Amino acid sequence: MKRITTFLALCLLAQALSASVDSLSPGVVSGADDPQIQAIDRMLVSAYLNHYCFSRDQSTMNAFRYEEGIVPAFSPALIAERMRVLDQETPFDLIYNPTVQGFIDLYAARKRELTSRVLGVSELYFPLFEEALSRHGIPLEMKYLAVVESALNPVAISPAGAGGLWQFMVATGKMYGLGVTSYQDDRFDAIKSTEAACLYLKHLYSLYNDWELALAAYNSGPGNVNKAIRRSGGKKDFWSIKEYLPRETQGYVPAFIAVNYVMNYASEYNLYPKTPLITFFETDTVEVRERVDFRVLSSVLSMKEEDLSFLNGTYKLKEIPANGRKHYLVLPVDKVGLFISNESLVYERSAMPAAAYALPDSQATASSGSAAQQASHPAGTPRVVYEEEWKTHKVKRGETLGGIADSYHVSLAQIKKWNKIRGSVIHPGQRLKVQRKVSKIVYDAPAEPTAEAQTEPAAQEGTDACEETQREEPRADEKKVSSPPRYTYYTIQPGDTLYKIASRHEGVTVDDIKTLNSGLREHKLVVGQKIKVRQIG
Repeated sequence: MKRITTFLALCLLAQALSASVDSLSPGVVSGADDPQIQAIDRMLVSAYLNHYCFSRDQSTMNAFRYEEGIVPAFSPALIAERMRVLDQETPFDLIYNPTVQGFIDLYAARKRELTSRVLGVSELYFPLFEEALSRHGIPLEMKYLAVVESALNPVAISPAGAGGLWQFMVATGKMYGLGVTSYQDDRFDAIKSTEAACLYLKHLYSLYNDWELALAAYNSGPGNVNKAIRRSGGKKDFWSIKEYLPRETQGYVPAFIAVNYVMNYASEYNLYPKTPLITFFETDTVEVRERVDFRVLSSVLSMKEEDLSFLNGTYKLKEIPANGRKHYLVLPVDKVGLFISNESLVYERSAMPAAAYALPDSQATASSGSAAQQASHPAGTPRVVYEEEWKTHKVKRGETLGGIADSYHVSLAQIKKWNKIRGSVIHPGQRLKVQRKVSKIVYDAPAEPTAEAQTEPAAQEGTDACEETQREEPRADEKKVSSPPRYTYYTIQPGDTLYKIASRHEGVTVDDIKTLNSGLREHKLVVGQKIKVRQIG
């Protein structure tokens, strides 16, 4: 797969670093920043990672009590020992050498801001990656490949035309089921592109029976790897054929090893995740049946169009087309109920010309809580309420901390924090505290009209960017939201069938589920899809 100039720059930098590594303090790189590395910062940080507000609360993460701004340095012997520990847990050959040290310096010292933000964004994507990798029998450490490829930018596009989290070229993506049209590009769909990456990586591994060579082939293509094997006299390990590979590929595997190390020892380097305002476990997926315009959706859900595009990067023109195909919409969980309640309204408005639902300036600043608007919601305003509950999990023989976290749909970091665990070692019979969020939709009763509500002023100036909400609302006479039917919903899990789902809900049959979910097909169930299983009332 073609690589972007990003890694050509990284390789050149790594060579320069490895040549002078003995003259530097371990873990610290001096000298002027490389112009092309500055270009990487502009592409990956300014355009994408700065879109979201990130938290900076380090009080619960700074286990080593470092002062802010300190960049710790470690001896090569200690880094090699840490790498040896990591190597015991993976089929990858995690080797420590000066070239790898150069990339460790890059991620842990020179590009600390980028690394902190990638650590935060990983909370959005790593659970998705780990589920797919586990299902395909691929080492879980392969999730770090997306960091090397795109810095976890779901809409990254390289100068060569590779796109998405896993940087697929159009032709390669189509070989693995990623469709590209004027409206939709599946390379930017996190779920579909991750599935395609797993299939491609399995194919490459079948060619070489070696994960490092599979990585090299992912970067430069099997043809270049095959030529390097022949020129090396038939050797079949990365380090033996490295000098015969394209220059950008020579630094690709060392960069992957360095990312493995830095992501696992981030706190030792005084690096902490700057967490985005939304994580994977705070999103859900709903099926849409008709055209959806993101401008309409933005108004109805009080969400920024940029946020909708971030979560749904596959839709290139900020709309979901009505072309007879099944489409899905990813939303924050606290917006799912609001979308379902207003689904018909979204379709109706999306079918109108833009001017038909545009608000005059005088209406744009009206409060969403005005008396006229509330009067048009006979059932009240739908709202998702969360209730937190604690459960105690007794560790069974053979269970891992990561597996337990997956089963409760929480992150590994959360389980460690709740139980004050620093490593990953647990024992049969050990009891772990796990917090879960249970959500339900409630409807607020319409408020009585008051003079104050009718004359409510516009929002105050100076709202913090992280707290800003979109206040546009359609005119009261345009609202057509009626009291919606209520349903019990179920999110499809790996291995589910319609029969299994029906059997989990008393009195529900497969035909009932098909009736409530038009177009649902047994052989095309999508993990993460939310379906109706029973109407309430």
